Amino acid sequence: MKKRLVSAFLAVAMMLTLVMAVSCSDEGSETKTGDVVQTAEDNFEIKDLGGYELKVYTRGEESGFGPWQTVDLTAEELNSEIINDAVYNRNAAIEQKYNFTIKSVVSPADQYEQAQASIISQDGAFDLIIADGQICAQLAQNGYLIDLNSIKDLDLSQDWWDQNANSDLSIGDKLYFTTGDLSISAADATWVTTFNKSVLQEFSIESPYTLVDNNEWTFEKLLSLAKDVTADIDGDGAMTENDRYGYIYEPFNNYALFSAFGNSISSKDEDGYPVLSVFTDHSVSSFELIQKVSDDRDNYFINWSTDCYKVFSDNRALFGATTILTVRLTYKEMESDYGILPMPKYDENQDRYYDIVNASTCSSFYCIPTSAADPEKTGYALSALCHDSKTTLRPAYYELALERRSMRDEDSVRMLDIILDSRCYDIATIYNWGDWYSFFYPGMYDNIGINFASTYNANSGATLSAIQATVDAYKNNLS
Repeated sequence: MKKRLVSAFLAVAMMLTLVMAVSCSDEGSETKTGDVVQTAEDNFEIKDLGGYELKVYTRGEESGFGPWQTVDLTAEELNSEIINDAVYNRNAAIEQKYNFTIKSVVSPADQYEQAQASIISQDGAFDLIIADGQICAQLAQNGYLIDLNSIKDLDLSQDWWDQNANSDLSIGDKLYFTTGDLSISAADATWVTTFNKSVLQEFSIESPYTLVDNNEWTFEKLLSLAKDVTADIDGDGAMTENDRYGYIYEPFNNYALFSAFGNSISSKDEDGYPVLSVFTDHSVSSFELIQKVSDDRDNYFINWSTDCYKVFSDNRALFGATTILTVRLTYKEMESDYGILPMPKYDENQDRYYDIVNASTCSSFYCIPTSAADPEKTGYALSALCHDSKTTLRPAYYELALERRSMRDEDSVRMLDIILDSRCYDIATIYNWGDWYSFFYPGMYDNIGINFASTYNANSGATLSAIQATVDAYKNNLS
């Protein structure tokens, strides 16, 4: 059977979306403000918001976020760029279907300070905030955000929301920021494994896709496949950037592997509050396994993204690891074919894959400030945006991420499905409890032989105090 091309799938998906949009807009044109119509496909209620303007505080070029700026909210005109045109068409349909518009209010570089000042003054500058995890966490802990679970028209149980984000980012029974199909940055910031198909074929190595399908994609398997590829090909007696490696990666991968093996710096107690969980029997075993690779600079090439990409694109690496953003912006320039995979499991007994999202400063999240003039309308508008993005922006993102012709196949689509459904978030890195993020990244890269146990013994008290301070704020200061 011929492999189904992503472009064909997307064309059909977008056609169906436009048909549904026209149908719904025709139906909704006869409603009055507050009237409700049920959509046949998923029972999402269509409400007429009466010309409501949703003002959104976003991350622009002047905010200093570079490639992580907000590009998935508004578009001025069609320009044949995949994401831009999907956003433009989605918003045009939304304006007809739900009768509200979107206004982007671009933040300066000091996004937190500006947001805080606006919320305190109640100036109504924006109804919704798009910000990175650290800024959202500061706003939440200081009482400037509304619990999303308290908004009636914001049903976070639907599949256009990232359920892993909802679970991982909540504290107690409250959730102040999350993400879903509306955001491409949460997908871009997801860490993945890559493989070079030319090297795979040269060494007659079995398909990693099959390993994923058969629950055999483990770190041990990755290392076993990688070992025969590594070689001093320039014959100078030293392993350098000019040689060939079975496995190369950027320093962040040490932390990504720790998460991929089912570990987290913090977890939840029975009441949903965070507890320190960084040091367990399993996490110690995981750390030791990762450290053996991280400290072995002869058999593994660990360096920053530019150097890793040169080795990978020169067909001198079998496996690599980076963000989806790097893959779609940089790897598409390669002459050789490549593929993407979820992060490997610790072993075959692991319950699922875990692909960590760099949530602290890269991925963006959505939150509603206490200064929002109409939280219910804002919540519904956010729901509608996320709902409609499932059939517009998400397919467009797949087309963008799999833009290279060789990746537009069923295997790549399945892998991207698995990766996005396996995203995980560790709120300890967002709130920076105990600075454990720095221990893993870049700590393990900068310090060969770094001691996990001694670091835990020295740092656990401060980490517990930091966690307790956040919990106290949520319990005592927040509505």
